[in-house]
Amino acid sequence: MRRRYSILAVLAFLVFLAPAARAADEKVQDAAYWRTEGDKSIQTREYDKAIECYKKSHAMDPLYARTVFRIAHVYNAQKKFEQAQPYLDKALELVKSGKDSSKLLISDIYAEKGYILLLMGKYRDALPLYDLAIEGDPKWAYPVFWKAYAYFKLNDYGKALELCNKVLQMEPNNRDAQKLKGMIEQQQSAPPSSPGK
Repeated sequence: MRRRYSILAVLAFLVFLAPAARAADEKVQDAAYWRTEGDKSIQTREYDKAIECYKKSHAMDPLYARTVFRIAHVYNAQKKFEQAQPYLDKALELVKSGKDSSKLLISDIYAEKGYILLLMGKYRDALPLYDLAIEGDPKWAYPVFWKAYAYFKLNDYGKALELCNKVLQMEPNNRDAQKLKGMIEQQQSAPPSSPGK
């Protein structure tokens, strides 16, 4: 008799659990729908609409770090750098805490944070973020290139050239690195400007 009641109790628990699980699945599916709509809006450069869609997705699935990362990316595209920072910080918090359900790489976040600083002209401040991105994914040429660019903007042509060469070892056909290398070599061969100019 006792066994029959325990089986009934388990069945009753499963009956109550099923709608909650189904509702959770529907929320995740709806969140995925709004992420897809946000992606479509980015393709058509409807940035405000993309942000609205991503925010809906994030409200439904707050542990999916890629969504807040995408919001930051859209704000960057709009040159609204101050608005992007909190979303990158939220993505970083989710990834570092292990709560992120999207498997976003931490190196992506550091690279994006560095890129914001480059766009704001804060080249020296971007360098440690690119170091963290490279540390997170040493085979990724993107942060190496932008670190080279930061050094170029800081007139440290030796370090910039070294990093450009590293990018070209990783990706021999990287046109951006080839172009930057040419610019660096041109600067190195140019006669020093006179102090009066």
